[in-house]
This record gives sequence, C-alpha cells and structure tokens, in this order.
Amino acid sequence: MNKEMETRSLEINPTINDDNEIEGTAVVFNQRSEDLGGFDEIIEPTALDGVDTSDVVLLYNHQSGNVLARSSANTLSIFTDEQGVHFRAKLPNTTLGNDVKENLKNGNVRGMSFGFTIAEREWEKRGDNFTQHIKRIGRLLELSLTPFPAYESTDVQMSARSLCDLKSSDKEMLLEKEWFSIQKEFGGI
Repeated sequence: MNKEMETRSLEINPTINDDNEIEGTAVVFNQRSEDLGGFDEIIEPTALDGVDTSDVVLLYNHQSGNVLARSSANTLSIFTDEQGVHFRAKLPNTTLGNDVKENLKNGNVRGMSFGFTIAEREWEKRGDNFTQHIKRIGRLLELSLTPFPAYESTDVQMSARSLCDLKSSDKEMLLEKEWFSIQKEFGGI
C-alpha cells in the first residue's frame, strides 16, 4: 500500500440480508474524534467532493489478500450524503465472505475503517489541543471491516503519523516549545 495512506476507524452496526449484502457507514462527517493525546480530527463534508471511487476495495482488516468487494467489479457501491460516506457490498460466497457475514451477525466484527490520502488539511489550536480538519481527501483507497474499532462511538481515529506531518506542513502555526512538547509526548524526542 501507499506510504502516505492514513486510516481511520469507527464502530458500525451493518445491515446484513440473506443475499450476502451488507451496508453501513465508513466515514462520518463533522464529528470530532476523541482526544488522541493533544489533538483530534474532523472530516469536513466536502472532503470527498470530486474523489474518484470507481476502484475502491472493501477489505477485511486492511489485508489486501482479504478482498470482499470492489467498486470496479460492481460488488461495492459507495455513496455520500451530508452525514458521511456509506457503502453497500455483496459479500462473495467464499470461506472469507461467509466467515465475515457470520462474524458481523454475531457482533464479533463491528468496526469500519478506511484508507486514504490527504490532499488538503488545516490545523487549529484550541487551548492545549490541536484539531486537524481534513478538507480534501486525495484518494479513497479502501474500506475495511475490522474487529478492532478505535472507539465505541462513531468518531474517527487519528494516527500519530499525521500529527508529525503538522511540523512540516504548518510549523509556522506553532511555537517551538509547543512542538517539542508534542514530540516528547509521542516519543519523537
């Protein structure tokens, strides 16, 4: 996968029917993530405007060998509204597809994650906290069903790598001592 790919996770309650079709929400807009140690994140409703979703894959647990559906194969549909990004998929009649369906039904798998690149972001300082606003996603690479959602609510997970990007993309926004305290907190110094 792409070195620049970021992932976010949230809990879902997917709908499953007898035809091995599932649907759920992969991305939630305008929701502040939980505090992730000095920063949080909001995905803007316009973040996916113009993003090509013609070849996005639905994976199990971000594993490229565990493909469940693909938009270019017409087994995955992706649609956006003011709430977020939703999907509908036809699970394959394979061991993996059937295992995932059963695990969704019994609640063992209830998380959703997505992999993407960031084209535009802004950082906001609020007191001692930073908020990353995802303004525009470059590429939506994958959606993943996962047994390990980051949060019990529909908030978005932020990786520490994105906070490190803050130094190179918006360092003029920070005072030097604030940057060093963030680095120290995340083991960068």
